[in-house]
Amino acid sequence: MTADPDLLSLDDLPPDAHALIARSERAIAEVRARADRAAAEVRDEAERECAAIRERADAAAARVAQESTRELAPLVRELVDGLRDLQERYARDGKLDEALAIRARVRQLRGDLLGVRPDPGNLTEFTAADAGRAFLFDLVGRADGSVWGTDVYTADSRLAAAAVHAGLVREGERGLVRATVLDGDGRAYEGSTRHGVLSYDYGPYPLAYRLERV
Repeated sequence: MTADPDLLSLDDLPPDAHALIARSERAIAEVRARADRAAAEVRDEAERECAAIRERADAAAARVAQESTRELAPLVRELVDGLRDLQERYARDGKLDEALAIRARVRQLRGDLLGVRPDPGNLTEFTAADAGRAFLFDLVGRADGSVWGTDVYTADSRLAAAAVHAGLVREGERGLVRATVLDGDGRAYEGSTRHGVLSYDYGPYPLAYRLERV
């Protein structure tokens, strides 16, 4: 395509026309920049509001789950205790197959009814998307294993050792604990010695957890 011979280039325009175009272009650019900034602020505010809504929803859901667990726990415990009495009776009578079957059923019931999980070692399998959620774990307290923090522990801390450190179970004792996953952003972890378990200081770590006895 050939250029229109009647169309002057910008350099050919007289100075006053050149200045007018330049002022107009600057004004247009400023308006666009303000619009872009305003749109970015709107998006940022919307993201903050959505994050706050998600956080409140997660907290509310966690409270509901905890309340339901508290309501279910004595009912499940009564059922489990009854089944364990039967298990012991069968074991005394030499009916080991029946006793083992009942033991397996007890473990299944605790998992199905209360959502109890076996000890995962640590909570590194979880992500920031799980922050605010609570999980139940069946574990045996241990004094060995690395732990970082006090009351709030880094996600890679050994769960069974952290539970002993927190005073929820003793070494060698089996217990049910609730671990609440926490966002580790901005946290620092202070070590201490409790109940025979030494925990260490640590700087920022992306995910953490808090424990309580069920």
